[in-house]
Amino acid sequence: RLGLDAEDVLADGRAHTHRVHTLQLAAEANLLDARDAKLAHTLRERARSLTAAPPPPLPVGLKATLRPYQIEGYHFLVHLAVLGLGGVLADDMGLGKTVQTLAWLLHLAETRPANAAPLRALVVCPKSVTHGWLVETARFTPSLHAVAFDPVRPNSHLSAPASGLLIANYTQLRLNADWFKAQTWDAVVLDEGQFIKNPGSQVATVTRALPTQHRVVLTGTPIENRLTDLWSLFAFAQPGLLGTQSSFRRHYHVA
Repeated sequence: RLGLDAEDVLADGRAHTHRVHTLQLAAEANLLDARDAKLAHTLRERARSLTAAPPPPLPVGLKATLRPYQIEGYHFLVHLAVLGLGGVLADDMGLGKTVQTLAWLLHLAETRPANAAPLRALVVCPKSVTHGWLVETARFTPSLHAVAFDPVRPNSHLSAPASGLLIANYTQLRLNADWFKAQTWDAVVLDEGQFIKNPGSQVATVTRALPTQHRVVLTGTPIENRLTDLWSLFAFAQPGLLGTQSSFRRHYHVA
């Protein structure tokens, strides 16, 4: 509590003397008690806020009937957004992660302040599912204007007056990294997030540098080969949550 550690007290096996007056220790202890009490109060209030927000209703413009577990996934994403956190939606494959995410993005669009600019979200996905995002957005959330990224005219979608989604594949993100990093996004969604499982890859590095308020990873396989896969997902979704890569490897004995 005084800020001393073993290296301050012991060096080369010989004890070092620290001259601290008893009254100084008492005064320091009183200050620490006050600080600790304030910290404990802050933590209690923070913990209370985690459960205080009631589950939100489904967005008005949603044109889909969600199953109970999909509603729970939607509530999970909204809960993270309210708290300013990113996260990983790791439902099994084929359980509707796309429609859950679209419902969440529509919620963000419908709850924006009246004077705010339209929602601007980026969805990065494999090339094979780009069309699926365009089709499902038009079907389930038609008020969200989804367009595919055009590397020839990257700014063509910026003039859209309504809330919109830009759909890009991972190769486009990597090849046009400077353009994507120069934009400001309200939300970034990584579909099939295992594409960034290698934290040292160029595409993983680009995703971590994207400026955005909300970050979500969708994947049916958050861990494919090793625990470092999971670290890489959270290095994007909630930077710092799992510590540094080296400390993560040491703590969990990752080869």
